[in-house]
Amino acid sequence: MTSFTTTALNAGAGLPLASGAEPVLLVTATVAAALILVIGVVRVVRRNSGAPLLAEPLARPPERVPPPSGVAEALHVACAVCQAFQVWLGQQEEHDELWAGFDQLARELITEHLGATRVRCYHVGPGCATLTPAAQYGPDNSASGPSARAGLLGHVATSGREYASDDPACGQLLEDLAAQHEERWAWVWPVRDGETTVGLVAVGPPGDSALFTPERRATVGALLNLLWQHVGCVERLRVVERTDRASGVLTRNDFFTLAEHGLKDSYQANEPVVLAVLALEGLRRLDDRGQWRLRDALIERLGRLIARRVRSDDLVGRFADDRFVVVLRRLDSGLGRLIVRKMLDEAHGCIRGSATGLPVELQLRAGLAGSGFAQPGLESLLVSAFQAVEEARRQNVEIISDLEEHGTGRGGAAPTHGSGKPPGSAEAAR
Repeated sequence: MTSFTTTALNAGAGLPLASGAEPVLLVTATVAAALILVIGVVRVVRRNSGAPLLAEPLARPPERVPPPSGVAEALHVACAVCQAFQVWLGQQEEHDELWAGFDQLARELITEHLGATRVRCYHVGPGCATLTPAAQYGPDNSASGPSARAGLLGHVATSGREYASDDPACGQLLEDLAAQHEERWAWVWPVRDGETTVGLVAVGPPGDSALFTPERRATVGALLNLLWQHVGCVERLRVVERTDRASGVLTRNDFFTLAEHGLKDSYQANEPVVLAVLALEGLRRLDDRGQWRLRDALIERLGRLIARRVRSDDLVGRFADDRFVVVLRRLDSGLGRLIVRKMLDEAHGCIRGSATGLPVELQLRAGLAGSGFAQPGLESLLVSAFQAVEEARRQNVEIISDLEEHGTGRGGAAPTHGSGKPPGSAEAAR
């Protein structure tokens, strides 16, 4: 039953996902999942009981017989899980952490329907190299957990076959592997996408053994495959919608939203933040000379370069046609300046390589503003950083931060930028 059910559900999970289509797809998947699971459980129940899979033709319509208890139980679990998922997905805001929320939902559902006392969900890295806790997983997250190539979890991840402590077919080898693990697992389910293991769900000894039946585990496992892939589709759709197609970084609107959240989190943890504006001068001259393809290629390369130079929880957005904005968390202005300096050096090589042979001068400059202990708002930091990059242009230097003296481009007091106040102050922001 598991191969039949899993194959059918995995096929359904490959449907294209259009914006706004999640409820429709989910309702369709719910009905399909329930029907397939009922058919699969019927086959298992009848095969185990020795009854024929197909009833003999009768001379008159048979009396209505209630379905076997296993079928009704599987249908109940399938409907409850799908309904809970639909409610959860409808409650997610645009910028909520999907995988953290789904990790909590999965653990709650497995606890409820399998009587589990301990549940762990992991994403399996490419090539089964690492396991990342689902609650910490994100498109650019490098957090990792146990190895995906060692022990019982590694065996399930690489083989793609589930482990159940009450299944004699698992053999003594797997029992020995399970005994070596610090946490004793009663069931480990591989979440599969075609022939690839993309996730693992490990369940400890059940608190209620009456719920921990093979039929219930098969039902929950098959639905986990479907729902896991659905969350992945929604996450990828979100990334596409908030990504600037030309540069590959955040659009301005999404940058504003995520930067506000990032500043709030940093300030609550008493962490400093540095905001940098990078301005590329000379793009209009490329347009005037008809070098549109070169211009677009340059923007794409710069966007990728900047995104590659920052950490997973930093933010990069394309703020205007020729301007990128970077939020560097847990850094003061001095260290932020060193990082942006290295970023500029690498970017200059990118620019020279793209513009070789063209009678066009391109210049990349940067302006930085740090939060310090004052914890200014996002708009105040943006104003200060934009003023700093404009001052860099007037002084014909590559970088100016709020630590540097006005008119020198060197370390000293904060520049006034014509306001008589340092850029991080409320008066300068206004």
